[in-house]
Amino acid sequence: MTAPKFDIFLGFFGNQDAVWLECVEGLAAAKQRMDEIARERPGRYFVFDPPNRAVLASADTTKLASDSPKGLKAS
Repeated sequence: MTAPKFDIFLGFFGNQDAVWLECVEGLAAAKQRMDEIARERPGRYFVFDPPNRAVLASADTTKLASDSPKGLKAS
């Protein structure tokens, strides 16, 4: 039996501008992958459970981008 799949989005839940990034099998793996993406590209992210239409985890790393020294991009 396969684990449930969860979607990772950039943006805010319910906002039509939220951007789907990828689908990951298993909740723990989805949370881990969201955190990896958030470290690489600061922003707001959430893990979504499509069958239940529920946000199960979120991350906001936008502050990390603003803390970077001037002239350097967070990557």
